[in-house]
Amino acid sequence: MIRPKIGLDWDDVTAPFNDIAIDMANAKYNIIPPLTMDEIDSWENTGRASVIKEFYNDEELYRRQTVSEETKEQIKKLMEIADVYFITAAYPQFMGIRAKQILDAFPDFPPENIILGNAKNLVQFDVVLDDAIHNILDSPATYPVLMRKPWNWKMTGILSVNNMTEFVLLVEQIISASLYRERKIRIPSVLALVGPSGSGKNHIVKELCEGPTFASPKTYCTKKSDKHKFLTEEEFENQNFFERTMYAGIKYGTKQEDIEAVLNNGQFAVMPLDMCGAIAMKRHFPTAIIYVSKDKEQLIKEIIDDDYDTSEKTLRILSIDAEKRNKQICDYVVDNSANEGASILKKLIYG
Repeated sequence: MIRPKIGLDWDDVTAPFNDIAIDMANAKYNIIPPLTMDEIDSWENTGRASVIKEFYNDEELYRRQTVSEETKEQIKKLMEIADVYFITAAYPQFMGIRAKQILDAFPDFPPENIILGNAKNLVQFDVVLDDAIHNILDSPATYPVLMRKPWNWKMTGILSVNNMTEFVLLVEQIISASLYRERKIRIPSVLALVGPSGSGKNHIVKELCEGPTFASPKTYCTKKSDKHKFLTEEEFENQNFFERTMYAGIKYGTKQEDIEAVLNNGQFAVMPLDMCGAIAMKRHFPTAIIYVSKDKEQLIKEIIDDDYDTSEKTLRILSIDAEKRNKQICDYVVDNSANEGASILKKLIYG
């Protein structure tokens, strides 16, 4: 994949949408306490925040949409390495406004690369970025990527990013992985273990860290667990994390100094991560992204036997097939079906 075709959504991905609707609702109705984005916790948008739907058909909302300078810069980077399209749904009466918005924000953007309509599943791209879960799940793209928002935070397994900068890094990794693979794992470096829930990533970390060459940096999360340091939501948001992600509605974070301490000690820093967390590591540290695989039947059994609640088990099982796509953009693949992933990884490192 030398030059991929990329489809970008507009509302709440490239330009703000729901937060403008929230501002308009708060101003019109003087809502106490004011509505916030976090209250839109599903695509159906029921409850208190449902009042903002009134403004989806208001021309003022569309005219107030602007693209941040950071997003403009990142999309220009994308245009240098990929063929970029905007594929965006808009009411028919606002399609002219939407096309003008895009061309005003990106004067050099090819007008023929603007696709206005709802049938996103009928268009084939290599990579798609969208905030709507149904558009991601229905996408025929090789790599559908979810833009994290409050209404999709509980989704797991799907490739996801928090902003356009992370998306550009992900695209660069996809291109890089399609052209060449890592040949040698350096020491010290980060071993970023990615793969479906139940593949045994944490067990591999535990087994490796029984020896002196490997160590697991401290990680933090918003769920009480013996694997991570627990923080409340407020405490988590106040931390200066180097890398943070969300999985099944639980927030995870890592601090740069904890990783540096391991590497400075001449050890491998072994870490279970999602794909974007692994790519973030690669930006700053020598990193090998390792996909841990297992048979689907084994994955389901591992998830069922674990101590997740029913809803989290369901999400993790549903995400298995989507998460398998990550294998193609990792540096190495370790088959852990026989629970020998740690031994296989050691052979990969030492020969």
